[in-house]
Amino acid sequence: GPIDVDVTRQAILDPTTGTVSLPAAGSMAHRFLRDAARPPIDPASNLFELRQTPPLFGLGLVDRIAEADIVANEDPDDVDMDGVSGRAHVLSDGRIGRLGWKANVPNSLEFARDALSNEMGVSLPPQAGLTFGNVTDTDEIADPEMSIEDLTALTFFLTELSQPPRQRTDAALEDQGEAIFATVGCDSCHRTMSLEDGTPVPLYSDLLLHDVYPDGAHGIVEGDASDRELRTAPLWGLSHTGPYMHDGRSSTIEDAIARHFGEATDVVTAFTALSATDRAALLAFLQSL
Repeated sequence: GPIDVDVTRQAILDPTTGTVSLPAAGSMAHRFLRDAARPPIDPASNLFELRQTPPLFGLGLVDRIAEADIVANEDPDDVDMDGVSGRAHVLSDGRIGRLGWKANVPNSLEFARDALSNEMGVSLPPQAGLTFGNVTDTDEIADPEMSIEDLTALTFFLTELSQPPRQRTDAALEDQGEAIFATVGCDSCHRTMSLEDGTPVPLYSDLLLHDVYPDGAHGIVEGDASDRELRTAPLWGLSHTGPYMHDGRSSTIEDAIARHFGEATDVVTAFTALSATDRAALLAFLQSL
């Protein structure tokens, strides 16, 4: 199904202070998984957040976007006063995160290492400069459980998954919708990036963290990303990747737009105020991605 229940996040919310902390055993319920049984829930946890598995296409292009170009779009203090204050997720070792709902993974190789260990329980060979993935575990299988050659092949496969081509059916209407997309402010976060050689990367994401949660809502802290921050989700392949949002609870694009809050409040207000004709054009553009 579209919801990967193995990555349901759990945390402890202090109702007095509003502080969210992770349980001692970790933030992923599936870390308790043993013998294919349903993982038990940490009894101290009182906050859960579903996470939808993100699409994998286009990872190779995302890898090749320069860190400086990601950082260049930051505006943590909202200097331009447009209500949008995105920031890069700087990891503890200084690298810039770009993958995952919290932009907490810096590249496809680390993404593969993280998923193999945390999702599948596979121990991995150490690699210089890499910090994701477990190199040992406590099961009876000798470590590492995957070779460098197999890990390299798997990562190559991931990075060669091309982004989906545009599905254009009414170019004039879609072009009109793209202009409206910019006018209402969607492209403040959902923007086209480029490679160092100038090749455009039409992922429609700035790869930055933004607070788009409703007032009073809490998520899960990951690294330097607060409980309320999420990476701007890329929009390429949008017409084929529903349901939407990090929790998969939006079955339509319109509902996903309506569920943007925080920094996106003004954009949603502008979208809501569109005429039926303009709204149809904008949705036609999004459906073509």
